[in-house]
Amino acid sequence: MDKLEISGDICLKNQCHHCCIETEMLVLKTECTQISKATGIPITNFSFMTEDNQRMLKNKTIDDQEVCFFLDDKGLCSIYQFRPEGCTYYPIIWDLITHQAVSDDYCPFHTELANKIERISLNLELFILKLYGWL
Repeated sequence: MDKLEISGDICLKNQCHHCCIETEMLVLKTECTQISKATGIPITNFSFMTEDNQRMLKNKTIDDQEVCFFLDDKGLCSIYQFRPEGCTYYPIIWDLITHQAVSDDYCPFHTELANKIERISLNLELFILKLYGWL
């Protein structure tokens, strides 16, 4: 199955990185390995294990604000070409209660991207199954 993703064009056009503020992005160990190899940064420097035994990206402090470890000082993702799969789908997220893809209203542009839900839904569901070890 082809990897579908949301284009970051709308974010660049609007100079938005709202989703990178106080991020809670879960990542696969394989993604962390890829990021570590590409950047030379040890996995433990940019991710940690949650109480639920999930791997999550760390935040760092810039101007008294917690932001994704990989957000640069220009507000851009420094690992965009190999960012985690969850980032490629955002603002389409998986609702664990309703078991469906939804548009996250935390994103200022979520309504403009809501038309991508149907296209992304199956890939996002498969990613969630991998993430939680259900597949």
